[in-house]
Amino acid sequence: MTMEEIIAALDAFVRGHFEIEADDEDYSTDVNLFDFGYVASMGATEIILFAEERFGIHITQKDVTLYPMNSVREIAGVIFGKIGA
Repeated sequence: MTMEEIIAALDAFVRGHFEIEADDEDYSTDVNLFDFGYVASMGATEIILFAEERFGIHITQKDVTLYPMNSVREIAGVIFGKIGA
């Protein structure tokens, strides 16, 4: 699976689950989901659970501590590293 495919799947989940409109000018796959108020702390857990189920990986507490996972692109990078490893 390519990085672009991971980003597309995560983006679709985030937009749908957190009801982000297609014409939202502030949203992008690089925006900090938490700073811009798209996702709250419970939402982070939902994104991680989605990623684990969808991509067959396990994101550990160590991953959350070591790697920035504030944007769709950053989360996708962690996933890509795990499925490519």
